[in-house]
Amino acid sequence: MTACECCGTEIDDAGAIDLDLGPPPGVRDPSFEAGGNVLLTEDAGYVRCVLPVDLTGDLELWFGAWMRVSPEAARHAADVWDGPGYASLSFTGTFSHDLKPWDGLRGAEVAAEVHEPGDLPEYVRHPLLGTTWDRDEVLSGYLVELPVSIQQKLPGRWSIERTAGLTPYVLEEGLRFAGPGRAVFVDVRRLQGTPAERFLELALEGAPDVPPDQKFLVRDGVELRHALWLVAASGQHEFHGHVARFGEMLVVTCVHDDPADHAWARHVLNSARFRRA
Repeated sequence: MTACECCGTEIDDAGAIDLDLGPPPGVRDPSFEAGGNVLLTEDAGYVRCVLPVDLTGDLELWFGAWMRVSPEAARHAADVWDGPGYASLSFTGTFSHDLKPWDGLRGAEVAAEVHEPGDLPEYVRHPLLGTTWDRDEVLSGYLVELPVSIQQKLPGRWSIERTAGLTPYVLEEGLRFAGPGRAVFVDVRRLQGTPAERFLELALEGAPDVPPDQKFLVRDGVELRHALWLVAASGQHEFHGHVARFGEMLVVTCVHDDPADHAWARHVLNSARFRRA
């Protein structure tokens, strides 16, 4: 783990993530063999393999992904799966999945072999191998809970941290990240030709009046960063943040149960970034 420079919050930034891609797309009524790791249809066979993808930040993404092989190769894999012949198993075929954010992977020629007798075969030839991919670009497309924090890509050029353990949900007006005792609501707003000061003024119309020590306003280059916080009638702590720039604004609302999570909420707001073209 590393610590955030702005608030000291610990950030999970390394390790491995397992994602199972499910059955091969379009395959109907298969018969499963070898504990569900080999499947057969009338005209094809499939073997479930592991695809290790290197990501930046010393992170690995391990996909459980199916390879289409000949029926003969699939039957051979099923026959030796639990025996001494499994350790020397290798085969070639085509990749069965589409993967975000890449294009053209389904149908690509691939190869796999067994590295450890107790593990699934591992891809040794695949278009994604041999390259370290941007973790935020890749993982932003997976709307599942992650064990690490990432810089989530948002509509347009914005991004913000999606903290480890929070599950993302797409809302009509933006995104929500939610987990035990914590939630973040993110909304991108645009008002063409509006200066940051005026945009923030409009956003704060009707905002609750809070003491001076429960709000701040700072200029960060061309941006204005503002926040106010309070305890709602429900007892939850609310942190209402804004990052305003010419013609655009990111609205960030953090809701948390533990008062100590105020530092986390401030960290989330500080993580907001606008990518220049």
